[in-house]
Amino acid sequence: HASTSMTFTFYPRRTSQSGEAMTVEDADVLIAPVSGACGNVGQLACDALALNWNLTRVGTCDFEHLSPVVGRDALFDDTATSVGSHARAPSGSLACAFEVYSGVTRASDGAEKRVVVVQIRSDACVGARRAFVDEYSDFLLTFANAKRVVLVSALPASVGEAEAQIGGTKWRAARGDDEFLRACAAVDLTALESNVCLPDDVMHASVDPHWALMDVLDAKDVARKVGCLVAVCSEGDNSADGAGMALAVARACDIVVDDASVDASAIGGDEPVTYIGPWRVPRSWSVAFGTRAMRREMFA
Repeated sequence: HASTSMTFTFYPRRTSQSGEAMTVEDADVLIAPVSGACGNVGQLACDALALNWNLTRVGTCDFEHLSPVVGRDALFDDTATSVGSHARAPSGSLACAFEVYSGVTRASDGAEKRVVVVQIRSDACVGARRAFVDEYSDFLLTFANAKRVVLVSALPASVGEAEAQIGGTKWRAARGDDEFLRACAAVDLTALESNVCLPDDVMHASVDPHWALMDVLDAKDVARKVGCLVAVCSEGDNSADGAGMALAVARACDIVVDDASVDASAIGGDEPVTYIGPWRVPRSWSVAFGTRAMRREMFA
């Protein structure tokens, strides 16, 4: 059965054997992107995390002010032909605007950490940015009873005037409680520079993907349960930034990142297996960034 709140509806995936609805257990960490932010870095990071942490797609969400989309499952090439290790969506599954993945990871002390990773493959309806971030913030603060929520976002390299923010990608912590900010500082994720901000009156009316959501969370999330990691970067092929953000999230959340030592011959499929740092990147990224030849007859 669908689970409905005042602002969103969660539709659990059903198991292929019994047809029973999958459940989402209480999460230690919920990781979610800021849709529409610079370079889609957050969405790229969430793809990498869902793939490499072998998470199961457990359902989808519907929001009134999120534009619907449908397409081929972005992780399908990496799961359908593998041998036993990746068991998310069955053959023929489709990607949609808002997907929820869940599974168990390991902390550095060996303890289990249950994570939920959200993927947004769309953006707010035109003219409805503030309405969507209001809905989305309710989801972030309530879904899976998450103990910690980590947003992954990005801002253009042109923000602010500090020389430290120009040239190359920088990783910053933008909000969160003292425990989260200390965890970030321990892995060299420093606080976002104080000059990178908007005046209050501008923030309250902003429709920028990052700032609009920060403004709503500042009003609702008094306890600062929701932390945020930000990539300050340029737009283009941001696949390396997405992988870098995934690594920043794992370190800030104290989740083990395994070495990139998977035997490519065991994964299957016709396309090559690519790594960026410790992360095996989805084969669908090669289409997104133009490195795979297109079957042009499909457009004839």
